[in-house]
Amino acid sequence: MCISIQSGESGGSKPPPYETPDMETKSTFSQREYVFLAQLRNFLSIPAYNQPMLHQPDEIIYDRRRKRLMLQVLPGGKVVLKAPLGTGKHQLQSFLEQHAGWIAEKKAIMAKVSPPAEKLRFTEGELLWLAGRQYPLHLVDKGVKGLVFKQRQGFFLAKGEQKQGEERLKAFYRDYTRSEVTSITNRYAKQWGLQVKSIRITGAKTRWGSCSRQNSLNFSLRLAMVPPEALEYVVAHELAHTRHHDHSRSFWTFLGQILPGYETQRRWLKQNGLKLPDF
Repeated sequence: MCISIQSGESGGSKPPPYETPDMETKSTFSQREYVFLAQLRNFLSIPAYNQPMLHQPDEIIYDRRRKRLMLQVLPGGKVVLKAPLGTGKHQLQSFLEQHAGWIAEKKAIMAKVSPPAEKLRFTEGELLWLAGRQYPLHLVDKGVKGLVFKQRQGFFLAKGEQKQGEERLKAFYRDYTRSEVTSITNRYAKQWGLQVKSIRITGAKTRWGSCSRQNSLNFSLRLAMVPPEALEYVVAHELAHTRHHDHSRSFWTFLGQILPGYETQRRWLKQNGLKLPDF
C-alpha cells in the first residue's frame, strides 16, 4: 500500500519557474560592477526560500511495459519513481520538479505510517486474520489436511505442513474470498441490473480490486482478512465501475446509492490496510 501519482494527473499547482534575466556584461563595466553582477547572478540562481525542496527519489524503476511516469511514496517515506524504459534524465527531473510539493506533502504523511506487519512464521499460537478478527494457529500431529478453520477455536495446520503454511493460507484465503465475493456480486448485480463478465481472485498486494472495460472483476485474496463490511465495500466499488468506468462524480453518486455510508469502510481500509500481515 502506498500513495502514488503519475504523469497526466494533477499533483497541485506547479510553482512558476525562477528565471534569471540576461546578465551579459560589457567591457565598459568597472571592477566593482563586475563583482556586483557576479553576486547578483549567484543570488538569482538560489531558489526562493519558500519554494518546495526538490526531493530525489530513493529508487528509480525502469519498465519497458510502462507508458507513463509514476511516483510512489511508501510507508516510512521512501520515494519510488517508475518510468518507461529509455526516459531521459531531463524528463525525469522535470517530472520531479513539477511534483515537488506533492512529494513533500506525501512524505510527511507516509513517514507516520507504520510499515506492514512482520511476515507470518506459522508457529504455534500465532494469530491469523479472518474477517476482521484474529484467531490462533494450532499445529497438530494428525487429523487435518491443509489449513482448517473452526469457529471459536481458530486455525489448524498439520506440523508436517508448517513449511507450506503460507501456501496453505493463501489457498484458504482464495477460497474464502471467492465465496464471499461471488455471493455479494450476485446479490448486487441482480438488484441493480449490473452485468459482470467474470470474477477472478488474485494475489495482488497493492490494490483490493479492479474492473476491466469488459466488466471482468479482480479481487485480492487479502480481502479475506478484512471485516465483512469492508469486503462488501470493495465489491460494491468494483461493481459500480461496471456502470461508470472512472471515478467521476457520477461514479461516487451511484456507489452511494448501492451502498449508503460506504465512506466508513473506505476509511477503515485506508487506516488499517497497512497493518495486515505481508505474505
